[in-house]
Amino acid sequence: MQDCIFCKIINGEIPAYKVYEDESTLAFLDINPINKGHVLVIPKKHEPEFQDLEDLQYTSLMSTVKKISLLIKEKIKPKRVGVMVAGWDVPHTHIHVVPMNDTTDITSKRILEGSIQKYTPEEFEETVHLLNK
Repeated sequence: MQDCIFCKIINGEIPAYKVYEDESTLAFLDINPINKGHVLVIPKKHEPEFQDLEDLQYTSLMSTVKKISLLIKEKIKPKRVGVMVAGWDVPHTHIHVVPMNDTTDITSKRILEGSIQKYTPEEFEETVHLLNK
């Protein structure tokens, strides 16, 4: 889709803090994270609704979500890693993978509002480096 921000990230038209990429998925840091290490996982094929993904796309997406969840658990060390499909903000399937330290970290309201704290480009780069080493 031409005006989809996630499609523009996939096509390299807009920069992103990439954490993982394979032939069918892309994972990158949320620019308004709830907590350090909040990652979005998207399919490379544009599809607004996750339930409308073809089975192979869905399986690939969820496999990447699991990889990212394990990576966050190992590198960030939160109490839990939460996963949420909201889909209100960008009409391209995306899964929020969120390091959680509190039961209120992953709610629809928090997903839409993001963090109270703002992160600097250096902090994003540090997080990418941490997750990629």
